[in-house]
Amino acid sequence: MDPTAFDNLKTVLEGAVYDADLQGKIAVVDRRDLVDLARLFREYAISFRLNDAPDPLVVCTARLSLDFAELVNERLYHGRAGCRLALLFTLPVRRSSVCALIEGTLRTIWGEERIIRQTLRWAFPHERGPYENEAVVEFARLIYEDNATDLPEMVPYMISSLEQLQPFAGQ
Repeated sequence: MDPTAFDNLKTVLEGAVYDADLQGKIAVVDRRDLVDLARLFREYAISFRLNDAPDPLVVCTARLSLDFAELVNERLYHGRAGCRLALLFTLPVRRSSVCALIEGTLRTIWGEERIIRQTLRWAFPHERGPYENEAVVEFARLIYEDNATDLPEMVPYMISSLEQLQPFAGQ
């Protein structure tokens, strides 16, 4: 059986990130390849940081996902299967006011048409922070195998995001 579009896109994304790791620009810190059999959902996530980043760290996670409807479309109806791509940037922050600066930085890099969401978390009862900020850049469309060449081109933007968000870590 041929690999799915998800598998092909996953391979391209993973290869592009590991190429940057081999060049010494970043360090891969985590990787997950998940299959949720209850919801028939697939997700691949690869996390990395700048190779020479000071503490506290900013981590980027590139997450590719495929839902059941897209898989059925590809396998049963021989249609085009699309995947969702999201980029998550996690960093510790001490003040919620930094979130506006983080959003502005991500909009400058990724464009106004992207959906950007931020979530602040802290461990109770430690209410003085730092918070863990998860800033998510979502693409408001599916990506297809035709877009495979875009994935390696996005890695330098991910690295630039890490570099530009690093000064906000711990603020």
